[in-house]
Amino acid sequence: MGEYKIDIKELRSRLLTEIYAGAFAGMPAMILEESEIRHADEKELVAIAKRYGIL
Repeated sequence: MGEYKIDIKELRSRLLTEIYAGAFAGMPAMILEESEIRHADEKELVAIAKRYGIL
């Protein structure tokens, strides 16, 4: 697996956009992930993004 550079601010923003869209689309439980995403460090954000299929 190769190394790649990630803009953490952009990744956090994209993840938040995903959960807001999901909540608006009828999956309100997704909003529970907001706090986790807002407080996650770089390593945790990458793991969350992989869980969502973004990375």
